[in-house]
Amino acid sequence: MVVGDIATGTDVLIIGAGPGGYVAAIRAGQLDLDATLVEKEAYGGTCLNHGCIPSKALITATGIAHEAASAEEMGIHADPAIDMGGMVEWKDGVVDQLTGGVEKLCKANGVNLVEGRAEFAGENKVRVAHGGEGQGSESIEFEQAIIATGSKPVEIPGFEFDGENVLSSRHALALDSVPDSMVIVGAGYIGMELAGVMGVPAAALAVTSH
Repeated sequence: MVVGDIATGTDVLIIGAGPGGYVAAIRAGQLDLDATLVEKEAYGGTCLNHGCIPSKALITATGIAHEAASAEEMGIHADPAIDMGGMVEWKDGVVDQLTGGVEKLCKANGVNLVEGRAEFAGENKVRVAHGGEGQGSESIEFEQAIIATGSKPVEIPGFEFDGENVLSSRHALALDSVPDSMVIVGAGYIGMELAGVMGVPAAALAVTSH
């Protein structure tokens, strides 16, 4: 267990291990630079963990069910039963496999991986607070820094996320049952793909500038 503050140094510091961050870190390692990648949650960022990969995994699964139910002209008669919990569990396995692959790829290219939340403590220095009681923090001095902190769902005033009636995209990708109805606010790729997974009518897809 680490308590207190320790200090290290690196050529290139990358904050955020999404598609922008981990690719930059790997390239820095390939150029023989000492690269340090800081991530507070899971490697792969929003795309691999809460965005395009999980949504496309669910689209694949629901697409198979749709094709089976629509193949009567081929002489195939089926009425697939959707186990949403099982489908989400399979999706999580796909995500875990890919995020694990990102971590291994970074290590194979000599990238130093640091788990925690980074905050700038000077012109060429960050302090990384590690999660968990008693885990302490560390200071990292750097020559160059890349900020690749990605994105997160935006709350609309009066519709704060509660995980039950008002869901973020993260909540929606982890549902254990199909809701009777749903309004999706935002017609970006995640919103469009969630509409396809849930079978939501186009009229229920709302566009917002928030």
